[in-house]
Amino acid sequence: MANLKEETANLLKSKSGSPFLFVGSGFSRRYIALEDWRGLLSRFCEDIGEFNYYSATANGNLPRAAGLIAKDFHEIWWRDPKFSASREKYQGNTNLVSDALKNEICEYLSEVDLSGVGAEEIQNELSILKDANVNGIITTNWDFLLEEIFPEYRVFIGQEELLFSNPQAIAEIYKIHGCASRPKSLVLTEEDYVDFEGKNPYLAAKLITLFIEHPIFFIGYSVTDPHIQSIFFSIAECLTPDKLEKFSENLIFVRRAGGKEDSVQKFTFSEGGRNIIATVLETDDFSSIYTAINENKRKIPARVLRYCKEPMYELVKSESPEKKISVIDIDELDNSDEVEFVVGVGVAQAQSEKQEKLVGQRERALAESGYQGINLSDIYTDFTKDKSIFDPKKLLKLAFPIFRRSSTTFIPVFRYLRDVGIKNAEELNASPYTSARAVCERIAKKSYALSSYKSQYDKHWASKTTSEIIAETAPEKVAIFVPHQDPKEVDLEALNKFISDHNPSDFIDPYSSFYRKLCSFYDKMAYGFDV
Repeated sequence: MANLKEETANLLKSKSGSPFLFVGSGFSRRYIALEDWRGLLSRFCEDIGEFNYYSATANGNLPRAAGLIAKDFHEIWWRDPKFSASREKYQGNTNLVSDALKNEICEYLSEVDLSGVGAEEIQNELSILKDANVNGIITTNWDFLLEEIFPEYRVFIGQEELLFSNPQAIAEIYKIHGCASRPKSLVLTEEDYVDFEGKNPYLAAKLITLFIEHPIFFIGYSVTDPHIQSIFFSIAECLTPDKLEKFSENLIFVRRAGGKEDSVQKFTFSEGGRNIIATVLETDDFSSIYTAINENKRKIPARVLRYCKEPMYELVKSESPEKKISVIDIDELDNSDEVEFVVGVGVAQAQSEKQEKLVGQRERALAESGYQGINLSDIYTDFTKDKSIFDPKKLLKLAFPIFRRSSTTFIPVFRYLRDVGIKNAEELNASPYTSARAVCERIAKKSYALSSYKSQYDKHWASKTTSEIIAETAPEKVAIFVPHQDPKEVDLEALNKFISDHNPSDFIDPYSSFYRKLCSFYDKMAYGFDV
């Protein structure tokens, strides 16, 4: 019988990069008893017919079957009273036949218990994995288990976000088939897969460095999965024979032994004269593999490395790096509050200079375009300042009629109302600012807290103060978890400092949207009233 801890350790010793995980549906089935894709689709056939009928009609093609199910589910969803709450929630965002099914799949996954099920040995595996300092995770899963295991990792949702962002390949989760937090991102139907596979060459180009430089552990996939093989051969097309060999050596599949002895095997993928030979670790106890990964960990946690790498990337990319670098004597580093990031004795651009520049830009914009030229980005940037640069009366009268027509719900408005002396609903109703009132009423109908993150908040953050959440989680997650706090427990001073220290441009989507939502949350908490 193979010693898989030793075998895994030897595999990792021969690699220069830290490992990545590539996680499939079998992973969630193992740890939280979530259905596989077939089981998930069957669940949503209860109101429309037999799953086997749709599967047979699609000749066993699950994406095609999903499309057929979505078509019939669409009819039920729009008529059945039991979906009325969902129709209200997703109104304006359900314009394709497949959207109704995607909405309900996301609702279901948002309610899944992530605390874990199964034998103690299975849960012990998760405990070990949580400490494993993997560089990142690629997944086709839609659920939130990975965010639960690695709460400080940044999440990229869908191919689009990964292709058009600047991932650092450290402390990140790439949900390439979408996420339950964003229904339209799900790769579900045959049409979705055609679109996904059409972009495979671009995705492969984005992932190729990861696959060459890092060992990749595939967990929860079959070696015969056609979608995984499609990604492999898209990458292989770009590689020379020597790079193809290195690529093959980095592919490690972990699969259940089904009661057999632990073993190490090889599996060959073949297409178009190219052979990709992957390693397969077979065992019913994954803990030995996770332990080997854990013991291979670097001295600096992945999340800390990411915190260092991203600012350096932005510095190199900048057209004006001299404005982001300050050369000072080492003896002048006593005031550590002014230091954002140090390489040798380098520091980031002084915050005061940045603020002064932003204020100047806004003042010039006002002079050139007037208040009707102000956009929402200007509002969010202005909101991070201690004092607004805008005349509140002109802003409410001239700019908010434009904002009212925007699809954006969460807009800071109460601070500007306070600045003109409006402190309650009666005064607002008696004022001429009807557009601002409409914005307030729209906010009142929505929730700041994302239900899909409630279980994470309850498990990890419910006992924390606002300051502790800010200190202990990644900045982009602060905007997700703080709105879940009891309003009486929110530390407005700490939250104000967090908002002032950041800007929407500091975050990629969807986190920039979460940050803007947090600005509105603080605006309501600090200056707001019921309307």
